Amino acid sequence: MLKVFKRFYQFLFNYKKTFIAFMFVLLIAIVLTNLTPYIFKLLVDAVSANDYQLFLKLIFLFIAIKLSGDLLNILSRYIGDSVLLPAAKDARIAIFRYIQDLDFAFHVNKSTGSLISVFKRGNGAFFDLFHHLNIHIFRIIVSLIVTLFFFSRIAPSIAILMLFVFIGNALVSWRLIEFNIKKRNIFNKSEDRISGIITDNLINYETVKFFAQEEKEENRLKEEFNPWLERLWIYANSFRLMDVVITILSNAGTLAVFWMTAQKLITGQITAGDFIMIATFTTTFYAHCFELLYNLRQIAKGYTDIRSYFSILDKDILIKDPKEPLEIKEIKGEIKFEGVSFDYPNGKSGVLNNISLCIKPGHSAAFVGRSGVGKTTIIRLLLRFYDVTKGKILVDGINIRNLTKSNLRSILGIVPQEPILFNNTIGFNIAYGSVGAKMENIIEASKLANLYDFIEELPLKYKTYVGERGVKLSGGQKQRLAIARMILSNPKIIIFDEATSSLDSESEALIQKALWKIAKNRTVIIIAHRLSTVRRADNIIVLDKGTIIESGKHEELIKRKGLYSYLWELQSKVPHQELVEN
Repeated sequence: MLKVFKRFYQFLFNYKKTFIAFMFVLLIAIVLTNLTPYIFKLLVDAVSANDYQLFLKLIFLFIAIKLSGDLLNILSRYIGDSVLLPAAKDARIAIFRYIQDLDFAFHVNKSTGSLISVFKRGNGAFFDLFHHLNIHIFRIIVSLIVTLFFFSRIAPSIAILMLFVFIGNALVSWRLIEFNIKKRNIFNKSEDRISGIITDNLINYETVKFFAQEEKEENRLKEEFNPWLERLWIYANSFRLMDVVITILSNAGTLAVFWMTAQKLITGQITAGDFIMIATFTTTFYAHCFELLYNLRQIAKGYTDIRSYFSILDKDILIKDPKEPLEIKEIKGEIKFEGVSFDYPNGKSGVLNNISLCIKPGHSAAFVGRSGVGKTTIIRLLLRFYDVTKGKILVDGINIRNLTKSNLRSILGIVPQEPILFNNTIGFNIAYGSVGAKMENIIEASKLANLYDFIEELPLKYKTYVGERGVKLSGGQKQRLAIARMILSNPKIIIFDEATSSLDSESEALIQKALWKIAKNRTVIIIAHRLSTVRRADNIIVLDKGTIIESGKHEELIKRKGLYSYLWELQSKVPHQELVEN
C-alpha cells in the first residue's frame, strides 16, 4: 500500500512548491471555516451579558471570517488544480511510455480491452485520490484538531470523549473498508472481462458479420454479465453495511457527548455559550463521521484502481537496453548469426537450434520452409523482440545486445506479413517512420510501391483516412502502403516478412520489380512461402524443425532435389490462386 501512495505523491511532488502552497492555503481556509461555532459561543455570551456593542462587532467579525474562509477555499482549489492537472498528465505519459517499452511478449499476451479499462479507472482514481486525501480527509483531521482545541479549553473530559468516538469510528470504518476493497478487486476482474469482450468484438466486428454471429456475441456478453451483476451486488451491499454501522456508532457518540455537556450545563460548569459551541461542533462532527466513511471508501476504491494502474510500471522489461550502449552511425549492413538457439519464454522450446550464417552487406537472403519452422522468429530475434537463448546476432560485427533497441530498429526497415495502420490519413501512415518527410517523397514512395494510381483516384488522395487498423483498405492496398512506408524510411537493411502474400499476380510482379530496384546496395532479408518471391535472392536458406537443412541459390537448390526443390515443384504444379487460398 505504501508503495502505491509513495508513487502517487512522487508525481505530485514534481510540483512540490505549488503543492506546499496549496496545503498551506487550504489549512488556513479550514481553520477559518471551523471558527464558526466559537463565534456562536461569543455571540450567545454577549447577549447573555447584554453587551450588544460587542454583539454587533462579532457579527461583522463572523462575516469577515466566513468570507475569508470561502475565498481561501476557492484559491486553494485553483492552486490544487495547478498541481493535480499536470501531475495526472505526467502519470499517464509515464505509464504510456512504459507500455511502449514493454516487451513484445507482453503485447502479444495483453487484453486490449482490459488494459484500456485499467487505464481509464486509474486516471479517474488519480483525480479522486487527490481530492479525497489532500482536501477532504485533511479537512476532517484539521476540523477535529480545532474542535478538540476548543473543547479542551472548556471541558477536557468532553474533548477526550470526542477523540475516542472519532478513533472508534475510524477503526471500525477501516475494517469495513478492508472488506469493501476485497469485493472491489473481485468486481474489477469481472468489469475487465466485460471490457475485454466488448473491445474484442469491436476489433473483430468483420469476422462476426462474416459468420452472422451477432447473437452469439450478445449471448457471450450476457453470460459474462451474470457473475458481473452478482459481484456488483455484493460490492454495493458492502457500502450499505458501512452506512448502518457508522450511523449507529455516530449517533451513540453524539448522544454521549450531549449527555455529558448537558450535565455540565445543569451543574453550572459551563455557560450557555459553551453549550451552543459544543453542540454546534458535535453536530458538525456527526457529519464528519459520515464524511470520513465516504472518503475512506472512496480512497479504498481509488487505491484499488490506481494500484492496477501503477502496477503496469512494475512489470519487468526482459529485453533491456545496455547500460553503456554502442551506436552504429554508418551502417554497412552485414548480419551474422553465430550458434543461435531460441526457446520462447514459458512456451515452445527448440524453436531454433544452432543457427549460424552470414549475410554480406548489399546481399539478399531468403528464409523458406514449411509453416512454424522458425522463419518469423529469426526476424523477431533480429529486431530484439526477444533475446536469443544461446549464441549471438551481430550487425556490422556488433552484438545487437550492445545496441539500444531504438538504435537497432532505426537501421532496419520491415514490411510485416499483416501490416497494421493507424486510424489516420494515407499520407500520415506512409510518412510514419520518417520524421519531416516532404510530400514529394511520400508520392515517390507510393509510386515505387505501386500505390500511386490507387491514391490518385481517391477524392481526398493522401488525406484519405484509412479507418481503424486500415479497415477501409484491401489487404493488398495495406501491404503496398506498408511497403511505401518502409521505402520512405530509407533503411540500410530491409526485411520482407511475406510482403507480397496479399497481392495478386500482376501486383506481385510490379512490387517485386520495385523491391529489387530499391534493394540495390542494401542488405535484404525475405521471409516467404511463395517461392517466386525469393528466386533472385543471393542465398536461400531452407529451414526445417528450427535448423538449416539447405542453403544456396535457386538453381543450386533445384538441382539438389531436397525440400526446396519439392516445395518449388509443388507450387509450380498448383494453380496460383488455389495455392493462395490454401
